[in-house]
Amino acid sequence: MKDVARRAFLLDFYGPLLTEKQRDIYEWYYQQDLSLGEISQFAQVSRNAVYDLVSRTDEKLERYEKALGLIAANERQETAKEELAGGFEDWLAANGEGLKTEAREALAALISRLREA
Repeated sequence: MKDVARRAFLLDFYGPLLTEKQRDIYEWYYQQDLSLGEISQFAQVSRNAVYDLVSRTDEKLERYEKALGLIAANERQETAKEELAGGFEDWLAANGEGLKTEAREALAALISRLREA
């Protein structure tokens, strides 16, 4: 997973466990792509303080993931869901001719909903 995407996932999953200041500065740095200088002016702290906070927050979020594993579990669930949808599509392609049109369409719609969920 790319670094920026991973940090976005970390913030999505574990952001509520951070203080408001940690969450804001981390989001400004990684998601809004503000520089340390811009953030330091906005937050009225030194660039070094912003750098330290971002680094510590990054470490904290990684510790949360290591302990709780929510992102890894989500990835496993998404993979299993995609494999299941693919299996249903394969079955429908191989056996769909024997089904009534309504049944084929209903099964195709269910497969689509599974992929979107």
